[in-house]
Amino acid sequence: MVTDPSPVRKKRIHKTTRTRKDHSDLMTRVRTGAIEGIVLIVFILPGRWVAFFPIILFIFITFMMTIEHVKAVNLRMPGLKVIPTALMTVFIGLTAYLGILKDSFVRGLPMELVKSVDATLALRSLGVYALFLVVLFPLIGLPRLWKRGSEALPIVIANVWIIFSCSLPLASSIALLYGYPIGWRYFVLAVITTVLSDSAAYFVGKAWGKHQMVPTLSPNKTWEGTLGGVLMTVILYLIYVPLLIGKPLGFSTAGSLVFALITAILMSAVSTFGDLTSSALKRWCNIKDFGTLLPGHGGISDRFDSLKTALPTMLAIATLAQRLV
Repeated sequence: MVTDPSPVRKKRIHKTTRTRKDHSDLMTRVRTGAIEGIVLIVFILPGRWVAFFPIILFIFITFMMTIEHVKAVNLRMPGLKVIPTALMTVFIGLTAYLGILKDSFVRGLPMELVKSVDATLALRSLGVYALFLVVLFPLIGLPRLWKRGSEALPIVIANVWIIFSCSLPLASSIALLYGYPIGWRYFVLAVITTVLSDSAAYFVGKAWGKHQMVPTLSPNKTWEGTLGGVLMTVILYLIYVPLLIGKPLGFSTAGSLVFALITAILMSAVSTFGDLTSSALKRWCNIKDFGTLLPGHGGISDRFDSLKTALPTMLAIATLAQRLV
């Protein structure tokens, strides 16, 4: 006669099964992360010589992020058009190209202009982008409001928010890559920040995380993991900024280190805020992930949601640094 396993044995079986599942999930996440890293290198590294190359990748990221956001919001407020909204978002983001200097499309600005370039040059691209937003947003919402009245206001606001939040990183990337001679270095630092901070927070939180940070928004995010992400970001910036940003700008060693420390803490904070904002949207839409394109991570938005705040912040930091030259 077969008897049920004892409670102790059941507990051991459950623990073993969970351990195997965690190991399998971790390996899937690592494999996907390795592929992501290769793709990022393939598209971003050539940007040092051909400025528009990284934008090709970010057009795809913007397009997919918009699709994922629209599908998520449609679960609560049906009516948003998926593909038209994604195309509109990419178009608005690319309008930042209208503010770049003539003949800078291929190579961007030459390194010889590091100290002489005007700090408002990058903001010109962002200004053109903002102008298109102001003009197009009423045109996006007016037909819907005209047809359905005030009842359509929530979905119009959602549509506008998706287009703005998903197009801003693309416009900020263009402004960084074409607005400063070392813009590619700022751009790379912003991307590395989001990947490194997220990965460090995940592994540190997995190993030592005990205190939940915001359980109502992201149950798996812990204070220990967040602090691990901040620490790794600080280490990265203390090495990267003095060598690749402070030196070309002519900052002193002490000035570069102070600038690096402040920038690292700020970038960690805004990256975490971007992550929590996306978590809030997922909780509101009652979904775990935005998609399944990246096994172990979720969708494009789940992996690159921090860029929505990190890239605009890096643009502001680059502008401030240029003012200090």
